[in-house]
Amino acid sequence: MPEFIKEFIDALNTKKPRIIEDFKSIKLVDIFKDEFAKFWIDYNLKKARPGQNILAIDSSRGLIPFGNGGFFHVVRALGIVRNIRYPYVFTDFDFGQPLRMYNYIGRVMEWAEHKVAINAIKDGFNGYILVDGSIYGRLVHLPLELELINNKSFMIHYFETLIELLDLCKNKNIPFIGVSKESRTGFFKEFLIKEILKKIIHDEQFLGELVSLGLENKRKAIEIARKTGDDQIISLINELVYKKPDALLILNNALNSGYTHPLLLGASQRWRRASKMISRDPKEYIRKNFPLSSLDNNFLNFAQDIVKKMLDFPAIVSFHLLPQINDTPIRIDIPDWYFDLDSKLIEIGWPQIVDIDLEEILNLISAGYCGLDNYNIWLKFVDDNVKLKRNILENIYLQKFEEIISKKATSRGYRRVRYP
Repeated sequence: MPEFIKEFIDALNTKKPRIIEDFKSIKLVDIFKDEFAKFWIDYNLKKARPGQNILAIDSSRGLIPFGNGGFFHVVRALGIVRNIRYPYVFTDFDFGQPLRMYNYIGRVMEWAEHKVAINAIKDGFNGYILVDGSIYGRLVHLPLELELINNKSFMIHYFETLIELLDLCKNKNIPFIGVSKESRTGFFKEFLIKEILKKIIHDEQFLGELVSLGLENKRKAIEIARKTGDDQIISLINELVYKKPDALLILNNALNSGYTHPLLLGASQRWRRASKMISRDPKEYIRKNFPLSSLDNNFLNFAQDIVKKMLDFPAIVSFHLLPQINDTPIRIDIPDWYFDLDSKLIEIGWPQIVDIDLEEILNLISAGYCGLDNYNIWLKFVDDNVKLKRNILENIYLQKFEEIISKKATSRGYRRVRYP
């Protein structure tokens, strides 16, 4: 019998009722059933062809810890449109705590994808741009100094590139579309919670304060909800506080394939606080949040110009699509200007209903959908081509790096894989 199997089964069985409840999430059905139906649109994917060329972009990374506490890293991004490829590679060595290094690498991957898109547009591309991930998530990162040695000011360069890409897409009317499989976001559920609470709480000021507290001060929100003595209010605030994802809500309530009513998303509360500081005094914001980098006056002046431009970020139209009843939801993000809207991220608070024509976007997603194992044919193809396999990382990239430093440098716990 495998080692620890009895202990594993015992440990699993003690949590069995709760795990079953989590997967069924009956409460989510009971609480949201009626309101969910109002904002769910049944839809069957159609056979369609995209009206324009498609540039699909994805990235991959390799990260190797060294015995001296540093990390060697490589990020590859690739854009493919028909038979044209746009590659981009970033590599470096830096020092930082492991968790912070992984977060930083995630931002570098997004930044490299933005670089690829810019290069393609400057090369004459004019069609749909698809990236694997959320556009909204890229806009609401905070411009903060990273706890690294060599790349502490990276987030300013991240936003410099993102601003350039957004401007190019808007000026040339190029759809910049984020496609996320099994997103962990909860914006649709948050919207439904407030819609339900509007029918129970008629004091608009109290309602606004309560839902804001649900995101900012969870304990206080629950305490206030309990004081109302209303079981429905208590249940809804608990759902707001504990942040179960929209995917779970959709899978437990959707009776057919379809999509959620598109919503207009604005700045998070953290981003909103940062934007107020930037509006008041951009230089002081940089000094406070980039304390070491801002010792350089050239950086200080450059960075304040970047964060001021961030205040013009567009609001994002976002919705979830369930392509088949036995599949999982896909999240779609598009800047609002593509639909002839002109809202800024900082102008939108709680998610808002927006009435727009999604036919073109739905046809695009329909054309790329190939079933449960391939939610988007173009993103799947670029993902297969950009993947950084461990043997390539170690036998090519790492070897070249070690030639520079003239020694084997991986940490004691790192095991290299040998290939014949």
